[in-house]
Amino acid sequence: MLNTIHGVDAVDKRLVASARSLGAKPLAILREIILPGAAPSIITGLTIGMGTSWFCLVTAEMISGQWGIGYYTWESYLIQRYPDIVVGMLLIGILGMGSSFLIKTCGRLLIPWYHLRRAI
Repeated sequence: MLNTIHGVDAVDKRLVASARSLGAKPLAILREIILPGAAPSIITGLTIGMGTSWFCLVTAEMISGQWGIGYYTWESYLIQRYPDIVVGMLLIGILGMGSSFLIKTCGRLLIPWYHLRRAI
């Protein structure tokens, strides 16, 4: 949410003023100027949010779960099955990395102009 707010706030005010002076409606300004301008910040916020979600999910499973990756890893720790702990940790890492990669890939597809601009 904060990244979205800061992304919208960072959109150049001159672009909005120019669109208004050319007769653009508020919905067109939102669709054509504000959303594309804030999209990189929104994608970054989604990536951070996904990492936080994984952390909360695994922690909740460790605290009071009866099944799941966090529960599996915690139970393995309690009964000292070290290979299973490593498997749980690797699985958590792979799933977190995969979901982050998925969001970044979707972001690259949705905002290709941003990545082209950065490459120059």
